[in-house]
Amino acid sequence: MIVNWVLALASAGLLVLLFPPFDLFWLAPLALAPLLIACAREARWKWRFLFGYVAGIVYWFGVCHWIQWTLEHHGGMNGALAWFLFVLFCLAKAAQMGLFAALSGFVIRKWYAAPSIAAMWVAIEWTHPYTGFEWLSLGNAASDLPLPLRLAPITGVWGISFVLALIGAVVATLIARTQKHPAVW
Repeated sequence: MIVNWVLALASAGLLVLLFPPFDLFWLAPLALAPLLIACAREARWKWRFLFGYVAGIVYWFGVCHWIQWTLEHHGGMNGALAWFLFVLFCLAKAAQMGLFAALSGFVIRKWYAAPSIAAMWVAIEWTHPYTGFEWLSLGNAASDLPLPLRLAPITGVWGISFVLALIGAVVATLIARTQKHPAVW
């Protein structure tokens, strides 16, 4: 169980490292793999949701820490209220990653796991504008990777996110050995 928590938090850390001020964009293809390995190791969907949810809290807190400062200094809120609203934001946005992790565990052992998981990730990212935050998608992190960036004129950021999530899913299925021939994808 501890290993699953470490894996989930590793994904959160990798996702944070993709964006400023770190800009370690070359980690983008592997960022989801640790969380997916944790999901493959856990049979109970509630635990998978919790792994994803906690990873989501860490991720959103790490990449959007500036929101609290903005609310306090430009929104005219006192510090406690700004922190409270920022924590609520992180808790709400983390539900998306929790849902992703819970659903990924259902398909991780199927032959179609890699494209399904990539599609689920893109679907979760597609909901970002409807939940108050439109940027910070996996595809945005890869803006300096020349090969995936060539997809942008054809597929937009969603296609880049799909490819990066697909790579992460393939790596996770290879490491977790959830299928007989995961390298097909």
